[in-house]
Amino acid sequence: MAPVVNGQVLWMRHGTCLDGLCRPRAHARPGTPLTTRGIAEVVSTARWLLDRNAKPNMILTSTLLRATMTAGILAEILDVPIAPPDPLYAEWRAPDCVLGLSPDDYPSEYQAWRSERLRDPDSALHGGESLTALRQRVWEAVSRTHQAAQRGVVLIVSHRVFIGAVAANLNGARSPQDTFQAARDFRLGPAMVWSACPTPKAEPPRWR
Repeated sequence: MAPVVNGQVLWMRHGTCLDGLCRPRAHARPGTPLTTRGIAEVVSTARWLLDRNAKPNMILTSTLLRATMTAGILAEILDVPIAPPDPLYAEWRAPDCVLGLSPDDYPSEYQAWRSERLRDPDSALHGGESLTALRQRVWEAVSRTHQAAQRGVVLIVSHRVFIGAVAANLNGARSPQDTFQAARDFRLGPAMVWSACPTPKAEPPRWR
């Protein structure tokens, strides 16, 4: 199996959270915690990193609870420091009106905005983030992690759509719309690792 990194930046999705387990098609709420399963997934990935001599020098993390819990478990097992949680690495901010709701329950105002957001990437509903703002935040995150990596390997605990947006931009996405579309299609399981380098990468086995 190939080493997990030959580069300096690792992105990791948080473990399974309560909303992810009970509301799998919903936008997770900011305060939803890891489940027992999610904790076990993170422990498994931390041990997997140790087995492959892929221990980072620093952990960065989103401010959302499911990410900070993941980062705390990693830091304890890997014995590495955590930087203060940073909203820069948080998930794309869905509007307040859909948090915790499944698509069948989306309000009409969100459905209307959703049908237009690709035509107007600067638009957003209350509490939400426009596609343009997401792309700008992604570029800032890429720049900041590159700077942090000058001091050693960094592992960033983040979220599927945001990591997907990072991948899309590094792969040449040309617009906020392209970034968001690719990010929505990006697949990375709970507590899985993605390396932002062009070399072959290995993912930790899925926790069972």
